[in-house]
Amino acid sequence: MRVAIHQPQYLPWLPYLAKADACDVFVYLDNVQFKKGHGKRAGVQNRNQIKTAHGARWLTVPVNASLGQKISEIRIADRNWQHDHIRSIRKNYAHAPFISLFDEGLRSILEQPHASLCDMNVTVAEWLFGCLDIQCRRIRASELNATGAKDDLVISICKEVGATVYLSGQGARVYLDETKFRMQGIELRYHKYENQPYEQCYPDAGFIPGLSALDLILNVGPRAREVMLAGEVTSRQCPV
Repeated sequence: MRVAIHQPQYLPWLPYLAKADACDVFVYLDNVQFKKGHGKRAGVQNRNQIKTAHGARWLTVPVNASLGQKISEIRIADRNWQHDHIRSIRKNYAHAPFISLFDEGLRSILEQPHASLCDMNVTVAEWLFGCLDIQCRRIRASELNATGAKDDLVISICKEVGATVYLSGQGARVYLDETKFRMQGIELRYHKYENQPYEQCYPDAGFIPGLSALDLILNVGPRAREVMLAGEVTSRQCPV
């Protein structure tokens, strides 16, 4: 039973979705503190990037967030952002071969009157999962009885959902205690993903990796899953 855990993100990028695809269960980590920041220090729980003629551009959902609030408690600040994001996507992907996928699916999601950032992020992610034919079971951490913080919380979640393998992102190497996982009978592996070039709008600007998976879907349509899987690097077991 392979499990991955990650905070709900707005319009997540390919490594996020590829990690979910490599698992049996994907847990939306919605019961931890919202990462608030500015500029490069800001998290991606309420923002992500699309491609424009002038390079990558951030689309940010405005939120009301206080220090210590959990992701599940974060409320969206206003409604004007919806029109801005829809207009930006339609303008910058007007000539994308599969812009109709946005018009027929994601656009209606963004137009809904969401109050909760988490609820909206999960709904958007579920649409992306569908576009990429990702079949893992999804669950929210707030629906579980897991306790603790950092790696203790991760282990608690893994035990509750019956994980035998925990698939972690590379960035977690700095804080995960590998011994704890071994003691609980959970194999710790690190997921590695390398973005592969694909056809994008504005080819003169060159290929830009690390954008929202929406960029891939609108540009290559039914080939999106194939391209996503091409970036997979074999999940590696951590050293004993």
